[in-house]
Amino acid sequence: MNINLTKYIAATFIMSLALASCEDSIDKDNPPVPYVAIGGYENSDDIASGNLVAKLSFENDLADKLSNITGQMPANVSYASGAKGMAYNGSSSEIKYTVGNANNAITGLNNFTIAFWMKSDNTVAPSPPGQGKGAQGIFSIVRPAEFWGGMNVFIENPDSSKPDRIRLKLGLENSRPGVSWKGQSVIANLDGHKGKWVHIVFAYDASTSRCYVYENGEPAKNLDGFAYSPAGGAISGYASWFASDPGGANNPAGAPGYGGFQMIGTNGKVVFGTHQFETVPSQNNGGQEDWATSFAGQLDEFRIYNVALKNTDVIALYKLEKDNR
Repeated sequence: MNINLTKYIAATFIMSLALASCEDSIDKDNPPVPYVAIGGYENSDDIASGNLVAKLSFENDLADKLSNITGQMPANVSYASGAKGMAYNGSSSEIKYTVGNANNAITGLNNFTIAFWMKSDNTVAPSPPGQGKGAQGIFSIVRPAEFWGGMNVFIENPDSSKPDRIRLKLGLENSRPGVSWKGQSVIANLDGHKGKWVHIVFAYDASTSRCYVYENGEPAKNLDGFAYSPAGGAISGYASWFASDPGGANNPAGAPGYGGFQMIGTNGKVVFGTHQFETVPSQNNGGQEDWATSFAGQLDEFRIYNVALKNTDVIALYKLEKDNR
């Protein structure tokens, strides 16, 4: 064999051994660099982990990670690329939804946070009625003897003067004794999000009777749909709810706060993707409404907590999920 070739092979062999030794040393002495923590958390599931009571990621299934929602019965459910992995995929032409069983961790909520990603092309006027037209149901906790569920999340009918505004509504039905204004709500007027993923959080603190609303980690800029809300929309990021008529925005009547949230008449059912009265057959023995429809957009990383998340945790949740963590 050529002497120079022999020397080359030997040198190559020695160098490969040195590199292998070096790499082995690097791996031992320098473990993988961890993610930079956000808000003190490295993963979105670390946030208020002891208070998380439902998490549906829609990774081509309807599984709740906490198993407090089970036995899902899907109707035409499909999936699409989401904000994080896959997502629930609604339709503007086909009725889609799922009905599941929920235990007391869901039906017994008092303080709570609802958090999710959504992408919507908005809704359109319900006349003439049809799939994807009118108020689009997203989530309901079923009350079979009542028109509305105990908790209802949906896109409200459009504002004809603002066709690009998505009017996302949370409605509650509080059956606690002493509450005469049982139905309370807040509408987040979402501008600039049509056809884009947006992270939404509704957080209700029973001790203050305030429902905080966040979009993409920040306090929502324009809220209405609650008692004596400003005509132009509130910019405070929360709605104040009352147990009776406050008589004005500053509560001149001295009405008590909405307080502890208590649902009664629930039957352990929840609906994703439409209203409780829009399923076939309906969950409240009613019928479909011309002004309502099932959800036509996409839904991802749907979470329920039994506590009102702090602002810092809401920001961390948004950033971590956006970072696919």
